[in-house]
Amino acid sequence: MDGFVVMDSQPGQLSLAVNKLKGNRDLTRQIQAELAAIRGIQRVSTDPDLGLLVVVYEKSQLTSFTSLLALKATISTFFPEVDSMKLAFWLSQCL
Repeated sequence: MDGFVVMDSQPGQLSLAVNKLKGNRDLTRQIQAELAAIRGIQRVSTDPDLGLLVVVYEKSQLTSFTSLLALKATISTFFPEVDSMKLAFWLSQCL
């Protein structure tokens, strides 16, 4: 998906390389706070030097319609260049 590279995906954890996060400490803090507020996401960590985003989640909660909409909205807000249809497909595959 444009702007994201899945570095690792295992049950309950997703690690992404996000170009837009590289060197942007303010953005990494903002997205970390927004994602952490979504029901089902247990922990979010970032590394602005490398542009890494790690999301630890509870699949049974995160895959609820409300949580998926919140996740999609958050990603779309911070990364409007990401196509929402591709994002929805990607989420359904990765989670």
